[in-house]
Amino acid sequence: MRAYARWFGVTDPGQIDTWGIVGLLHDFDYEQNPTEDTHLHVGGRILRERGYPEEIVEAICSHADYMNIPRDTPLKKAIYACDEMVGFIGAVREGAALEADRRPARRVRGEEAQGQGVRALGGPVVRVRRARMAVGRPLAEHVAFLIDALRPIAAEIGL
Repeated sequence: MRAYARWFGVTDPGQIDTWGIVGLLHDFDYEQNPTEDTHLHVGGRILRERGYPEEIVEAICSHADYMNIPRDTPLKKAIYACDEMVGFIGAVREGAALEADRRPARRVRGEEAQGQGVRALGGPVVRVRRARMAVGRPLAEHVAFLIDALRPIAAEIGL
């Protein structure tokens, strides 16, 4: 999210931190509230009760289609686009049955990979297309950008 903040032209360190917080907290309530009826409804309430700014709460809640929150800011577009693809990148690394030279996670660690890796991601194609369109980038470019952003922290987060 911080990388996308800079890509969207955000230069203020405090605002870049806001984007990072949105990325960090966007699913904080998911394990206790894994349904559309609870996830983000409960999380949004908790964040508001704890005094988080509405900009953060609304951006977090906007990452789920069922919340029907317009993605009318770059922050909301980025959390939507990053949520889906970072999950795929992690899933591929965690054991999807792909050829080793097609694993996007190999590129996270700095190893060379074939450009075919994006096609191997699979998953709900419609949501993937909507996610990348949120930031207005071709899918391969979006995935490569995320992998490059994750590379410095790959070991720390298990990639």
